[in-house]
Amino acid sequence: MGRETTMDLDLDSVPGPTAQRLHGLLSESNFFEIPTINNLLAGPDEYEYTITVVAGNSLHTVHVTDTSMPRSLRPLVEELTELARATM
Repeated sequence: MGRETTMDLDLDSVPGPTAQRLHGLLSESNFFEIPTINNLLAGPDEYEYTITVVAGNSLHTVHVTDTSMPRSLRPLVEELTELARATM
């Protein structure tokens, strides 16, 4: 579709339950252990996701597609997708 959805989210400014849920999903996904893939090629009708997390002095970006996404990351992507849709 070529449509891009972006969202900036500061966990210190979102309601407590949402922030806790996102912290939990980041932890459960082992987000900071997922390697960055730079030459990512999405297939037809496949979504691409770029997630960047800044935590203190740490910065980590993950680029994945629907098929390259680790299973552990799926719940976080789904939650962020819902939050992005709610802000549109």
